[in-house]
Amino acid sequence: MKMNKLVLFIVLMLLSAVISGCNKSSPIGSVVQENGADGVVGAVKEINVKAFQFGYDPDVIKVKKGERVRINIDNSDVLHGIRVPDLGLRGDYSLEFTADKQGEFAWYCTNMCGQGHMGMKGKLIVE
Repeated sequence: MKMNKLVLFIVLMLLSAVISGCNKSSPIGSVVQENGADGVVGAVKEINVKAFQFGYDPDVIKVKKGERVRINIDNSDVLHGIRVPDLGLRGDYSLEFTADKQGEFAWYCTNMCGQGHMGMKGKLIVE
């Protein structure tokens, strides 16, 4: 009887976690207004990336130089994350930065996620 209650409790907790996270995303490339730490309101380009074994969707992101960008990472199976070494960026669930350097920058998975881990990469293009 105690085992059944424990299983039911765990299932309900997992279900509530899934439901509470369902409304936290924006469409790919949406722009939101936010108050910065300095109190200044500014636009943030929000991009949602789905990370899965062994790839990203989308795997190429284009932004404009000077844009404030937030990349939200949906780790659909295991923890992946994104690391952009040339820009010093790393995040398991999100990255937020100002795209102040023009060019093409490779990104990689931050966490060992299986045999295809080394092939998990994408590209950030700052125009």
